[in-house]
Amino acid sequence: MKVLALSDIHGKFFRLDGIIKKSDPVDAVIVAGDFTHGGPPENAVRSISILKHFCPRVLAVPGNWDPPEVVQAIGAYAVNLDETPKIIMGREFMGLGYSTPTGNNTPSEVTEETMAYKLDVLLSHTPPAKTVLVTHQPPLETLDMTDHGPGGSKALRAALDRVDVVICGHYHKQRGKIKDGAWVINPGFAAEGQAAIIDLETMDIVWIDSVI
Repeated sequence: MKVLALSDIHGKFFRLDGIIKKSDPVDAVIVAGDFTHGGPPENAVRSISILKHFCPRVLAVPGNWDPPEVVQAIGAYAVNLDETPKIIMGREFMGLGYSTPTGNNTPSEVTEETMAYKLDVLLSHTPPAKTVLVTHQPPLETLDMTDHGPGGSKALRAALDRVDVVICGHYHKQRGKIKDGAWVINPGFAAEGQAAIIDLETMDIVWIDSVI
């Protein structure tokens, strides 16, 4: 199974055409949050529409810059994994959107305690052999370095031995792939034309750069 993974569109839906032109056919598109930069929801709907013309199966979570009306649009036009896990081709895709406090008072932030509670609920059952967790924020000390040190979630860090793959974003300059219990992948900054095609069988990645 192959997926096109992207994150942090921040309203720049016009970048998606270039990403799609460089992508091979995939079984699903994964968006790890921040469709917008505080709205409006029409920008999220436009992004989802473009992506669904490429691949009808679009799975997503909201990011910290996606206010409630954008979250509602995500659920109306795509699969919001933060609300509805999906089993596809023997894999369970589950989601955990938003982020812990950023210091910038962004529209959709939650506490570490909320992150931990939601993760416990998600992982309370026995998932299939392969589990893909789509988050906006990365786990602590994994693709999360900022000018002020690591900025990831402690709760997500504690869950790395309970899932197989984590697809995240949030930190635009932390693009990469790391094996840290689970595979953790940040596909890059979609607002600058970055994305990744992930082969979930082999964990091989084709990095897409549509803006040079």
